[in-house]
Amino acid sequence: MLFARLAALSVRSWRATLALGPAGPLLVAAAVGPVLGLVLLVATSAHWLPWLQHGEVGLAGFAVAATLAIAACLLPSHATSLVAGFVYGSGLGGGVAMGTVLLAAWLGYVVLRRVVGDRVLAAVASSPRATAVHRALLQRGPWRTVAFVALLRLSPVMPFAATNLLMAALGVRLGGFLAATALGLAPRVLGVAWLGAGLGELDWQAPGDRWLAVVALLATVAVLFVIGRAARSALRRVAPAG
Repeated sequence: MLFARLAALSVRSWRATLALGPAGPLLVAAAVGPVLGLVLLVATSAHWLPWLQHGEVGLAGFAVAATLAIAACLLPSHATSLVAGFVYGSGLGGGVAMGTVLLAAWLGYVVLRRVVGDRVLAAVASSPRATAVHRALLQRGPWRTVAFVALLRLSPVMPFAATNLLMAALGVRLGGFLAATALGLAPRVLGVAWLGAGLGELDWQAPGDRWLAVVALLATVAVLFVIGRAARSALRRVAPAG
């Protein structure tokens, strides 16, 4: 019985993934790619780390490589922030880390929006319940949207690349998306760069500062509360028609 239920759930999940078109496989890649990329980055750090210390050439190379890797769902943003802080210090490193993250967000959004198109929005529009929740979370005014996406960015629950994909697929405006990205990621990116600047040697298991963990936890609780409340309210409004 349990095997049959798991098999049925797998089939439904696979069909739902296919119904999203390119967004389905891309969402899987956005979740798995940065983890695999981080493993490779750690394993090869002794080879590439010295090249980053070659003055302006190393800085430019890092900025380009980090931007492309984050945008392509190959590295998590906190890893590049740690490296930037360690190599270039908290000031320059923090600025470089923030710049690469924003460029990666812009590039990822633009490319993913073209690839995914309106397939996800069409799937949302086909369901009154999904439409109601979408409107409650992302279509109640630009400032509400910026605040919600900023909370998503501040919480570590949603990976950077997956957030890029979802916001592009759900039609969030680029300007608001970038503003929310800057607001939501600044504490974590600058904080991790500051931690990296304080390391004597690059330690991937270095403990994070307690305040970063507290901020991440509070943001996660806030995101879950906002989503839950908005979803319940939206579904109550659509229930009589359903």
